[in-house]
Amino acid sequence: MRATRPAEQALRLATSRPTQQYVCTACRAQAARQFHTSSPRRADEPFYRRLQQTIFGSKESKDAEQSREAKQKRRVEELAISRNDDAALEVKTDKHGRQYEVAAMVDTTVNKDYVQSTTWAGLESVGSVDWVQQRADRGEKYVGFAAQKRMELSNAHWAMLLHHITVEALVLQKAGRDVGAVCWPRVDNASSWERTRGATILPSVDGGVTVTFTQAEAEREVLQAIPQALPVERTQNDETLFIQLQAALAEANTSKREDLSALLHVSLQDPTLKMAIHKRALQLTGKRLPDPALSRAATVADLYTAFRTKDKPKKLAQAPQLQRLNVEAPNVSVYLRRQTPIDKDIAVGRWKVIEEELVRRDLPVTGSRYQGARVGVQ
Repeated sequence: MRATRPAEQALRLATSRPTQQYVCTACRAQAARQFHTSSPRRADEPFYRRLQQTIFGSKESKDAEQSREAKQKRRVEELAISRNDDAALEVKTDKHGRQYEVAAMVDTTVNKDYVQSTTWAGLESVGSVDWVQQRADRGEKYVGFAAQKRMELSNAHWAMLLHHITVEALVLQKAGRDVGAVCWPRVDNASSWERTRGATILPSVDGGVTVTFTQAEAEREVLQAIPQALPVERTQNDETLFIQLQAALAEANTSKREDLSALLHVSLQDPTLKMAIHKRALQLTGKRLPDPALSRAATVADLYTAFRTKDKPKKLAQAPQLQRLNVEAPNVSVYLRRQTPIDKDIAVGRWKVIEEELVRRDLPVTGSRYQGARVGVQ
């Protein structure tokens, strides 16, 4: 055994490949470019000098600190000489044009009777609990633009609401006023729902639309209900809007469905008119349209399509092609859902007996999903 070990070692050394010690010139040049060294003798200052300046500071930093202290002391002396107790504070103006007073500087070496405060009593604070409560007690109350309660309207109610908003906006446009004023709170909470219900929208000769009322006073009352200038109360009371909308929807009749075709052809190429109608609908109902749907809307019909209640998708069994199978193929049945073995037992009248036996034997009535679950229950 001992004689075989040197032989194996010799064979192993003979078969192992020797490592190559030669490196080409290109590889040596690349390695030299990636490794740089610099002599410490070329540094501006020795290492011990830089360490000393880091710990104890340099001469330049000491001179700068002494210069600042001298300027501060000289300024305090000048202020103490030129300013007395009754003199007004210096007023300066910043780059934004705002004026502020420069706080008085007090030097304990000059004013011997000055006593430094040890507490925060009497100082103005910003951001504390008291400061927040004082701002909250100013009577400022946030009132949102959109209704907090989102209204769920039927398609007929959406048509009536868009008719009302469009009539108000067109009346403002006809009078030469800003269309965006349709969102302003009404004067004395005036309600113009009954006035706009009798208005008719007709296409004009030049391609636009015209609004006509059955009574001349109705148009004037609709215009007078919207204020001329934006009031202090920028948004109308949410409860008032909710009550008005509920009353208008309760009194809505189906006569406006006949005028729906003329309403839907109103062009919304004017972006101010489109945004005014959308903002007023958002203010009353709380329903917001996404930006792509709003940008694609070219007529009131597009807004009505986006606002109206979408029909629930029908199932495959409700397709007309499958419904005709009941007449054409009486032996074929189409169900709305997947048929289970229980449904088959119910169809032949066998499930009632099976259910009674399962309850009597204290076995689960439903939930068995494997085949042969009721084997042995007889």
